[in-house]
Amino acid sequence: MELTVAKADLQKELQLCQGIVEKRSTIPILSNVLLKAADGKLQIAATDLDVTILSSCPARVTTPGGVTIEARRLFDVVRSLPDDDVHITRQENNSLLIESGTAKFRLLGLPAEDYPTLPSVDVSNSISVSLEELKTMVGKVRFAITHEETRFQLNGALLKVQPNKMEMVATDGHRMALINFPKGNGKTTAGTDLTILIPRKALDEILRLESGEEGTVQFGVSENQLFFDAGDRRLMARMIDVNFPNYMEVIARDNDRHVMIDRERLLSTIRRISLVANERTRAVRFDFAPGKLTVSSTNPELGDARETVPIDYAGNPFFVGLNAAYVTDFLSAVDTPSVSLDLKDENSQCIGRPASTSEDLPYDYLYVVMPMRLA
Repeated sequence: MELTVAKADLQKELQLCQGIVEKRSTIPILSNVLLKAADGKLQIAATDLDVTILSSCPARVTTPGGVTIEARRLFDVVRSLPDDDVHITRQENNSLLIESGTAKFRLLGLPAEDYPTLPSVDVSNSISVSLEELKTMVGKVRFAITHEETRFQLNGALLKVQPNKMEMVATDGHRMALINFPKGNGKTTAGTDLTILIPRKALDEILRLESGEEGTVQFGVSENQLFFDAGDRRLMARMIDVNFPNYMEVIARDNDRHVMIDRERLLSTIRRISLVANERTRAVRFDFAPGKLTVSSTNPELGDARETVPIDYAGNPFFVGLNAAYVTDFLSAVDTPSVSLDLKDENSQCIGRPASTSEDLPYDYLYVVMPMRLA
């Protein structure tokens, strides 16, 4: 194998692989990327056996061939090279000679034949949607996915595509984030109806995808693989074959106390008050009264803190305990200057929404946080 490739092109594609490869895998070759040179391009692949990324970049191929090289080391080497073309040659024993300017590196690799067989997919029944909208949905719900590996049904975000509607939801059992584009702003294919659970790692990689000229991504299901095609890149993920909870049933319909509040003011206040909160529970008390909200936290080992924030609320006083991290996640994800909170009492969930003022958002967004019992 021998080829010449632009450093910027190679670096960009190798960077895309870094989130996929296993850093401490029991299978050493999964820490490598697969390089294959043929037909005027360098094909690059990375997989952890659950999530796979395929990409390519233009190259002047002198001799076709393939090899696998440790992903992180190769990326660091290429990134360190001068901004010039990179000449790559596979030598005996699967070592790779990398030359640029006067710099020369020789990295030891493993045979391309030893790399796991990459999944193949049938893209004939793919759905076309706006990549920007898909990324927006991922960004609004990803933080609500559980970190407990044993809860397989919650280890991803559920995506539902229907004619002129896309919806995505994630939950960890303590909070839930739900977003949908109800007006068909994305280029969804008429007559399509698909429900899939996208693993967390695949969601991270969706955020790194770049679309082609049309700004769309083609995605679908082929056997046991999800696939996303954007530009010259293909992301694939093994399907999570579990039943996602009936999330619409958990949304309270009788929260009759409505609060409007400045998003940035509340966000900065909670961040300050949570500095003394219990590090395990992150519990913070919210006392609502006409025209004001008092945010407070008491920790027997550290002390206490409280701060008052002006709000638009005229009902009777009440309080609720909430996880500060869960609330700040929501406030950080919202794009509007103000947010609305729907509450009932200290034993009921808090429902947050962006409060659109100057212009309507192209999507509907809802966030549910379960209350905490305060000591």
